[in-house]
Amino acid sequence: MLIFDFDGVLLNSVVEMSITAYNTVTGGLATSPADLPGNAADLFVTNRYHVQPAGDAINLMAWCVDNAGLPGDYRLEPAAYLAIRDSSDVPLKERTGDFFAARKRFVARDPVEWASLNTVYQPVWDELKRQDAEGIVILTNKNREATVTLCHHFGLPVLEENVYSGDHGTTKIENLLAIQARFGREQYGFVDDSIGNLEELDVHFNAEARCLDLMLAAWGYIGPKDHLTAQRAGYAILEQADLIARIQSLKSVELGSS
Repeated sequence: MLIFDFDGVLLNSVVEMSITAYNTVTGGLATSPADLPGNAADLFVTNRYHVQPAGDAINLMAWCVDNAGLPGDYRLEPAAYLAIRDSSDVPLKERTGDFFAARKRFVARDPVEWASLNTVYQPVWDELKRQDAEGIVILTNKNREATVTLCHHFGLPVLEENVYSGDHGTTKIENLLAIQARFGREQYGFVDDSIGNLEELDVHFNAEARCLDLMLAAWGYIGPKDHLTAQRAGYAILEQADLIARIQSLKSVELGSS
């Protein structure tokens, strides 16, 4: 069974995420990267790969606003990012709720503009559209409402119950445990563009017996050392053509066993 991350694997949401993070920090209602000061938007895009839970995007954006005079391609070292991430007195679950609330305000204000700030990754998106919706399972730190809305907006009829989301601060570990309980498979494959997510899942699920095949999406929000880290950990590094081949191979196996 193959499970998909959403942002950075199926959807490029980095522009929308930067604006939502800015609105969370400021309490405003920006709708375009041009509404952000200086190079704040570019700094966020450059350093987006550091962020795992959505609530941490707030800390990153606050730093981007404070340092909007830096070049847009300025890259934070991991230790510097961690210091920024851990600097908030607001608990992560509360920050995550605040981020999703800001996104909801944006959608209510201008749903067309909000959706237009997102794009799908091709050709993997069209390949999934050819699959049975019942078999598409998404494991994401994004909120479910936004995930389902964008899937349907771009023509992917994913089932709401197949989206395991970051609502209420639910972690990917907690959601994968729920997936295991629901589907009862012995082996799962998961593709994500976050090396940090893959490492956390690896430690939790593969410590005693390997039940989770972890794959890094090479087209997502990738840091400069992520490929090397993935190689050392034994994670497959996939291009979109590789992922499509895996999807088609699993489909052939299912058809052969039916």
